[in-house]
Amino acid sequence: MAGSLRGTMPVHTPGGSQSPDRDADPENSAPAAHAARDVAVVTSGGVDGDSRALRVAAAAQAAGYRVTIVGQAPATVAPRGTAVREVVVQGVLGNHRVRRPRPGLRWPLAYRSAGAHDHRTVRVTAARALLVTRGAELNLVHRPLPLLALARCGHALAWLRYGVRAGWTRMRAAQYLAAVRRRRSPDARLDNLMTDVTRLLLGRRAWRRLDPGLLDEEVAYGPVLDEVRPHLIHALGHRALGVAIRAALRAEGGGHRIEVVWDAPPRTPAANRRAAVASDAHERSFAREADGVVTVGEGLARELRDRHRLAATPAVVRNAPPMAAATNRHPHGVRDRCRLAPDVPLLVHTGPLTPDRGPATVIEALPKLYDLHAAFVVPDPAHPDLAALRRRATELGVDARLHVLPYVPVAEIPAFLASADIGVLPVHKLPHHQSVLATRYFEYAHARLPVVVSDVRAMAAATLELGNGEVFRAGDTADFVRAVGAVLTNPRRYRKAYDRVDVLREWSWQTESAPLLDLYARLLGPS
Repeated sequence: MAGSLRGTMPVHTPGGSQSPDRDADPENSAPAAHAARDVAVVTSGGVDGDSRALRVAAAAQAAGYRVTIVGQAPATVAPRGTAVREVVVQGVLGNHRVRRPRPGLRWPLAYRSAGAHDHRTVRVTAARALLVTRGAELNLVHRPLPLLALARCGHALAWLRYGVRAGWTRMRAAQYLAAVRRRRSPDARLDNLMTDVTRLLLGRRAWRRLDPGLLDEEVAYGPVLDEVRPHLIHALGHRALGVAIRAALRAEGGGHRIEVVWDAPPRTPAANRRAAVASDAHERSFAREADGVVTVGEGLARELRDRHRLAATPAVVRNAPPMAAATNRHPHGVRDRCRLAPDVPLLVHTGPLTPDRGPATVIEALPKLYDLHAAFVVPDPAHPDLAALRRRATELGVDARLHVLPYVPVAEIPAFLASADIGVLPVHKLPHHQSVLATRYFEYAHARLPVVVSDVRAMAAATLELGNGEVFRAGDTADFVRAVGAVLTNPRRYRKAYDRVDVLREWSWQTESAPLLDLYARLLGPS
């Protein structure tokens, strides 16, 4: 699938010969033909929370490749023997719009930069502290009455001057913060107009103007990949794809060929039009330059082929957990973490609690499900977005039955979840939920949990076919209560669905990773 930017060079295929430019030194070409290939797995987020990156790295290492994971911290649970390179994205370019918001006519008094805002507000705070201290000093120091009266008059004038200065500073600071909020959410009509003009003028290069944070990632990741010099880069998501293609171009200019595999996830809704246009432009800039493409569902694979006019349909590699010989109980599973007895019903929801994932449906249903407890396993239990859910649970009087727990290592997820009674996926009917089986669905299956899923296309069809759970109408709290009640009435019936021959084996990383390793072998030759 090589595109116009990268030259089309012969690759090592089974039974064929090695690419002449794979190793520039002719004296080392013979040994290199038999040496293990280097694979870099690049994720644009934290390594520990990226189950896809960790599973890809484990599969590549088991197949005989030398693997390096490149991503942001935390990075503490990589497969044994795998190198990890942590990067720090400074965000200088991406945050420039926010730090210097260009207030214009709407907020004419706003500070022009974050530095000026911080300096002036801290100075006012410091001035107040000095005045309070001076007032205490005047109460303690004994002076003749005329001198004390004069000092107190001077102190009163200083407070008056401070009040004027503080009021002026607060007004300018308020306008600055309003301008910053506007820059963080550029969704006004004028913002959308400027986005469309930028796309019209710059085309595929519009991402450089609309999302300069992508260049922050280039500054952080690029030197690491240049140093690692892998033979293949597995890029997870379009942000990592751009970094990978640019690293491959630099390496190819120096005589070292790097194959690039793009791992394309479903598209999630962007926060605003500016972000959506930037993401689309960046993806279109590099999608056709990848040497191979994989994704997580058949429908998504066809959509990618049509959208980017790819030469071949991407390989489908679903993000399923590895098959275990038996479902081992975690020493401190989800039920233990919630401090619940074995007979207390417990449902579990894993993953970030964004509104489109339907956590509100679960909260609203708890008053009608009596003694049922709900555990949300999330990346950050202290995240501000959870405050609204906690407040709603308190209003409904069910806060004692709501438990928020942190993530566990990826390899432990099925065992950790196994002590629950139900795994829920109450997602809304949005395009990125419709076409694929979510990673959480496979994790619930390997924990042998009955599932309750909303009527999104792929997961509803799989659940009805297998009989491992109930389907409810998305966003319908009453129907969710009905589905949960049906499962709790006879959970053994739904668990028996996993006893069918090869169900979990088909939904396992051992099976799913086979097409990925075949693609590696076609690009690099047998390991």
